[in-house]
Amino acid sequence: MAALSMWTDLLQTRSALCLGIAPSPKWLRAWRMPDDVDGARRMCEVVLEAAGDRVSAYRIQVPFFARFGAAGTALLRDVVDGVHERGSLAVLDAKVCDADDTMDSYADLYLGPGSVLGGDAVTATPFMGFASLGPLLRRARDSGTLVMVLVRTSNHAAGGVQGAVTGSRTVAQRTADEVQGWNDENGVAAAAVVGADREEAAELVARMPSAVVELPGLGRAGRATGDLVAVAAGAPGRAVLPITTGVLRHGPDVAALAASIATWREEIGAEVPAC
Repeated sequence: MAALSMWTDLLQTRSALCLGIAPSPKWLRAWRMPDDVDGARRMCEVVLEAAGDRVSAYRIQVPFFARFGAAGTALLRDVVDGVHERGSLAVLDAKVCDADDTMDSYADLYLGPGSVLGGDAVTATPFMGFASLGPLLRRARDSGTLVMVLVRTSNHAAGGVQGAVTGSRTVAQRTADEVQGWNDENGVAAAAVVGADREEAAELVARMPSAVVELPGLGRAGRATGDLVAVAAGAPGRAVLPITTGVLRHGPDVAALAASIATWREEIGAEVPAC
């Protein structure tokens, strides 16, 4: 239960916010910073300065670092260390997917203090079969970290696959049941990403009563904040609300970024109970 208690403690003392770090060409251009590793480093420094220890976690988009090669990987580790210095958790958004005999190597790269990148969680896709995540999940259990399984994603093309019915359940429902089943049998290490409309998201979250659940969409056009916080309120102490665009659009001004974070904390704070 170490990973769950770690998240719960931070959600109680800080907020459900998980701030995205995404030094993409788009954001570097918007912030008028060079699209190179130095520009990415400066962007990350600004984000960490603005948010500090006021968010529970940072969601770090791995490809926007990896595109710079070895220097980008080194920067990614520096950012993870910076997140930990602020007492926050580092979620590495890599969406890993492979056969089970290679997942140990992904664990060596992403999960826990002994790994290359030192992450507290990594996103993973289960569509090579949930059992393929076994080595990654076991490493997460043993290191007190999490695997954030993509149960339902919010991209428009997802419905045709994740909403497909197999037997009496959709693929998303079956994946949610696999997440909960793993936690029941092995200890809490499986978390879930659930990006869906309010009704579907609430139903999926209810299928996973022991899992940390990440509910994307906060601050995005067309996504109602009230719907997200209503789902989060049904999973007290384990719901995480990631936000990227809704905050980063105020950069690179540190004060403006900090003010945006404060506004979002206030907006969701009264609606999402900590426990």
